[in-house]
Amino acid sequence: MYIVESGSLKVSVLSEEGKEISFVVLRKGDYFGELSMIDGRRRSATVMAIEETELLVLGHSEYQQLLEHQPHTATNFLTRLLLTLANRLRATDELYQDSVFLDVSARLAKFLLSASVEDQNLSAGHKSLDVQLSQYELGTLVNASRESVNKQLRDWESQGVIKVDRSRIMLLDSAFLEGKAHGA
Repeated sequence: MYIVESGSLKVSVLSEEGKEISFVVLRKGDYFGELSMIDGRRRSATVMAIEETELLVLGHSEYQQLLEHQPHTATNFLTRLLLTLANRLRATDELYQDSVFLDVSARLAKFLLSASVEDQNLSAGHKSLDVQLSQYELGTLVNASRESVNKQLRDWESQGVIKVDRSRIMLLDSAFLEGKAHGA
């Protein structure tokens, strides 16, 4: 199991045809590989750093020692893992529903809002993405083509909703994006 100490990574899978879909961006404090650590089976997705990243590693043998010598700590650890897995299952359900029921603009707005933080360099209330993503990567996260993401970003930029500076996206009108994310 790997724990993100710093940086960010994306979790994705590739189809047999080479099409990629990403599920989530992991940041400091997140972890992955817990299923393989527990059951010893092959990984179910690919995790790739999207910026310089440092990871902590907890191997299967260390996990087994924790179970044997620190059962109370191991129980707390396992409870946290189960809660994370439950949250990931809910997020996967939501991603599937969004792919079926929401159009590209709603999915993109929803992602931009969820992946943004208050930006000290912008005026009050404005946010920006806390990680740099290419339009291709944005597309894999919202199940859309790079071209449709590019078109939507350009449209929102011309409306003054966002500002794109290289690969940095600043949200200038979060209320508009909130409405878009909820079908308005």
